[in-house]
Amino acid sequence: MTTRRNFLGSAATAIGTMPFAGATLAQTSATAEETATATPAASSYGASTADKGLDVISLPGLKEPFEAAVPEAGYVFVTGAKGDEWTLRENRRAMEDFRIITHRLTGVSPADLDLSVEILGQKMPFPFFVAPMGAHRMVHEEGEVATARGAGLAGALYCSSGASNRTLEEIAAATTGPKWFQLYFNQDEAVTKSLLRRAKNAGYSAIVLTADALGPGMPDRFRAMGAPFRPDASFGNHDPARGGTGDFFAQKADLTPADIRMIKNETGLPVIVKGILRAEDVDPIIAAGADAIQVSNHGGRQIDGVPAAISVLPLVAKAVNGRVPIIMDSGIRRGIDVIRALSMGATCVAVGRPVMYGLGVGGAQGVQSVLEALAAELRSDMLLTGARSVADLTDSYISVTGPSARMQEG
Repeated sequence: MTTRRNFLGSAATAIGTMPFAGATLAQTSATAEETATATPAASSYGASTADKGLDVISLPGLKEPFEAAVPEAGYVFVTGAKGDEWTLRENRRAMEDFRIITHRLTGVSPADLDLSVEILGQKMPFPFFVAPMGAHRMVHEEGEVATARGAGLAGALYCSSGASNRTLEEIAAATTGPKWFQLYFNQDEAVTKSLLRRAKNAGYSAIVLTADALGPGMPDRFRAMGAPFRPDASFGNHDPARGGTGDFFAQKADLTPADIRMIKNETGLPVIVKGILRAEDVDPIIAAGADAIQVSNHGGRQIDGVPAAISVLPLVAKAVNGRVPIIMDSGIRRGIDVIRALSMGATCVAVGRPVMYGLGVGGAQGVQSVLEALAAELRSDMLLTGARSVADLTDSYISVTGPSARMQEG
């Protein structure tokens, strides 16, 4: 297996000088190993081929073994963020502003706890799911197929990224659980409509409209390495060898509420608008037909300097005022983070980087282990919080302090 350091010498290429590194990769034909569903063979790139259960002590604790398990390019791509990475850090720091105020003598026993939640007609066993993330073959040879399979093993919803290396059909076939499709709206409406038709035909039950990104976020360190995306891994949904059309990077920047209506007209499926950080944006989005709002800063990967998602969640929730469900992502690492988000107005949350850690260290079974460990931690934290069910969590369980509290005032 090629080591992370040796890989850098051969993989850094001229694609780093392109406006969006890796644009040409969107048209690369699939390889035999990419379309295989059996245990993948090792490649010269050196991605993980693991498939094993993990003894997860904590989700953050997986970051170190993840670094050892994957090529350096994959580690930097997944763990890094935009610019000085202030927003990446703030997503975690701001969690400390939301202090849990426990209730006592509530008569709740472990047998009473109910972690289930229903959103957009989908009943989920716990209030979190796998966030849309692209380029999983930077981490594991099976790519998103392994991640989706692991989500299904845990009973979790999987949100498939439009920037996936595997096709949306391959991903859909890999999971036994529910699934949503995250759309990057293309400049060519025919390409967008093709993706939407394919997603509906493959069994995805909702469309996530990406409002906060125009391509894979690239940390400065990754760009300094030459933006070494795998030359043997295409953006599968656009690969002509696998039924795809168009250029992934030709994305529409001038999105409007009318684009929500187009998606609904084309598919008849619920639409979630992802990337909302401002209360004033809520009304026109709901008026256009959005079925859910996703509060997100894309894990700090797209723009640095924006506030933590948890900090703006109460403001967005107040503007939504119960009209549609709210999802939050960016910074979820612990069971208490889930409690914080749900108490401040989220219906459920999406989990990103820790799932990739599980993928790199343990493949599909590693993903399953991460999700089950988070569920177990949430169950313990819920019991000690004093809440019987997810529905019981309200802002009475939280005291907001620090910069996040000042945001609510202003």
